[in-house]
Formats: sequence, C-alpha cells, structure tokens
Amino acid sequence: MAKSGIKKWGMGFISSAYSVALAMLFVLLLRSIAVQITPPPENQVGPYPAVNTVEACEEAGGRWLENAKVVDRERPVAVPLGESSVTGYCQGPLKFERERDQLADDSRQTSLFVFLIGGAIAVAGGALLKKGRVLATGLMIGGIFSFFVAGTQLWVLVPGIGRLITIIVLFVVLMGIGWYIFRDEEE
Repeated sequence: MAKSGIKKWGMGFISSAYSVALAMLFVLLLRSIAVQITPPPENQVGPYPAVNTVEACEEAGGRWLENAKVVDRERPVAVPLGESSVTGYCQGPLKFERERDQLADDSRQTSLFVFLIGGAIAVAGGALLKKGRVLATGLMIGGIFSFFVAGTQLWVLVPGIGRLITIIVLFVVLMGIGWYIFRDEEE
C-alpha cells in the first residue's frame, strides 16, 4: 500500500509539473507571436542627442524655452558662480522619443489582442477536453495566465477609469471560468 501511495503522489506531481510546463510554453508561444507581428522598440544604447541650440532642438522635434533669468534682455543678469550661462533649454519629448513611445504602444496593443485571443482559445480548449485531464489543466492555466498578461497590457494602455473596468472585467471572466469548470464538482 505504501508503494501505491508513493506512485500515485509521484504521478500527481509529474502531471502537475507537465501542466505548468505546458502553460508556460503556451504563454511563451503567444509572446513570440506578438513580437513577430509588432516588435517592441529596441533599447536605446546611444547617447542622448546634443540639443543645446535652438536650431538643433527644433530639428529634433523639441521646443526651445528661455530661462527665466535671461528673459529681460534690456538689463543683463549676472550669472552666479557655478551656474550655467545657457540662455535656454530644449523641452521634449523629441521626435525620436515620440516615435519610440508609439512603437511601444503598438507592440502593447498587439500583445493585448494576441494574449486575449490565445487565452480564450486555450480556456475553451481546456474546458472542452474533459478526458485529457493533464492537457486540459495545462491549457486552462496557460489561458488564465494569458488573461492576466492581457490585463497588464490593457492596464498600461488605458488610463483612469479604464483600469477599474479592466480589473472588474478580468474578475468577472475568471469567476465565470471558475464557475463553469467547477460546477460539476459542486453538484
């Protein structure tokens, strides 16, 4: 009897580990698909462009602002020791920063839709596979985790009240999935 208990526990552990590994691979597959459709922007490794003149600032897409101390041109103000004598500065975001932010938003939107659609397919597949319990569990875990990833993408993209709506919708969807899956066990 002791051997069958150990064997049963061992198979339970192996099937659980298989389900979790399948779920992680499913989520990685969805992320790979999303990156192939709309890649995120590359990390900036180069130096920030020198925009210390009006012309360079306007060429880079910024807006040149004058320092408050030098606004009155009739009476020159002595610059205290240790301070810069620069008469203005470039206010961003610069053109390359706006383009990078747009690429990041496009990538997040693509990830959102890929994870939502993939998660829905995985949850539906897991719910329909009653006989393949290990496979169904792996798909279900992967689908639910995909919903969480989609929720984080939506959280970043939608400000204000949209975040509250996101949490409420995710809560309702997960409650519905739980009710559907475990309704047979309660009866």
